[in-house]
Amino acid sequence: MEYEKSKERKHAKQLLEEEARAVNKEIITANALVISEEIAWLCGILDNRINELEDPKAADFYFSNTAPPELGTQECAYANLVNKYNLSPAERLFLISSLVPHISAKTFTSRLRVDNSGFKKKHAELGGYIDTTFSNFVPTFLTVLHLLGGRDISTTLYFHLFLTGESSLLREQIITLRSVSTTEDDTNMHNYAIALAPEYVEYLVFGKEPRPDFGKAFPATLIETGLDWEQLVVKPSTRTELERIMRWEQTRKSLLNKAGKKLNASFTCLFYGPSGGGKTLAVQLIGKSLGINVFRIDLSMVVSKYIGETEKNLAYLFDRAKNKNWILFFDEADALFGKRTDITDSKDKWANLEMSYLLQRMEEHNGLTILASNLKDNIDVAMTRRFQSVVYFNRPAKEERIELWKKLIPPPFHYHPSLNFNELAKYEITGGNVINVIKAACMEAVAKNTEQLDSQDLADAIKREFAKENRFPN
Repeated sequence: MEYEKSKERKHAKQLLEEEARAVNKEIITANALVISEEIAWLCGILDNRINELEDPKAADFYFSNTAPPELGTQECAYANLVNKYNLSPAERLFLISSLVPHISAKTFTSRLRVDNSGFKKKHAELGGYIDTTFSNFVPTFLTVLHLLGGRDISTTLYFHLFLTGESSLLREQIITLRSVSTTEDDTNMHNYAIALAPEYVEYLVFGKEPRPDFGKAFPATLIETGLDWEQLVVKPSTRTELERIMRWEQTRKSLLNKAGKKLNASFTCLFYGPSGGGKTLAVQLIGKSLGINVFRIDLSMVVSKYIGETEKNLAYLFDRAKNKNWILFFDEADALFGKRTDITDSKDKWANLEMSYLLQRMEEHNGLTILASNLKDNIDVAMTRRFQSVVYFNRPAKEERIELWKKLIPPPFHYHPSLNFNELAKYEITGGNVINVIKAACMEAVAKNTEQLDSQDLADAIKREFAKENRFPN
């Protein structure tokens, strides 16, 4: 009987998976059709601009005379993005021009690279450059502006101001303008490459929810938790402060609307206390409760021994997070946010400049920034004054340790009925230690084909936790 039920569940699961694959294939196919029509529209505009450049007698081509394709009512990633931000025809041309190098490099290359010439390109008026790896044409901001304005300088200037000042594509960091290594003036924005954020490449092509790729441009990891607030055992004062942080996020929009520019949108917090006290879990629960992504910053990719490099990495980080309403979590932040030093050499001078730059970017970030440190004294005094909230996570007292032992064990695992929690709570360890002990004991229980945790396994795991800290249990 049990075998038949298991077989039915397996069959039902297979049907659901096949249905999901069919739906995904249908969505990807519809999305590909929309993108193909958008590329065809781009090609028509590009061919008209090339014709203008190659035939002086050709009639002027006006971008306003060509309408982008109808998106229809089909549910797909490309159409959803266009509709979400209500993109104008000019912005749609900007968007498809940034996507084309990733999925159809020949669109520009076949028209603008001199045949068999390696790195030579046609028509300097169309900007762009030939990359040194695949010899493909890479569009620049000038490419987009010429496609929009052609030989009409006033129209080109109008679109320059519109895209850089009003377009949500740049404001939301969906597209960024990046200087490239050329012999040209790198202060000229027209020479900047148009770079579509990696997460939006994935989203527009495959419909994958846009999240930043882990890398140098955004050295962070999305962190989530399956635990709930009842598993976070902290003092009432700590819980109250965490609730105040969430209240800021819940009321932020209405508060800023009323206050205007008299208040900024940043909210910086410092969580400090011993390792394993619940700082990371608290950040995860705040993000979970508010429905906001939490990104833990990898400081090893931010802090650099080279002068000016840390500041540059921080700029990348905050630029990608701009207007995203993400929680930025700097765990073990002492390495980056330590005390500013007296200036004794050039390195001290640069370290202080980087600290000042960091403070500035934190105050400009329109969202929550949370720093975690084991010791509050490691954070510079001038910096602690800028925190909106400072929260202390203490080493749990005996009563709190009893709660941790009871609440952190995952069902269906259970303790032996005779287990004395008062005795167990005598061991002075943190919530992080308790999780490690329970995890180790659960592993041994599974190996023994049982769901009851053995007291000896718990004792052995506790000894290992003490040994990690060069301590000995009573």
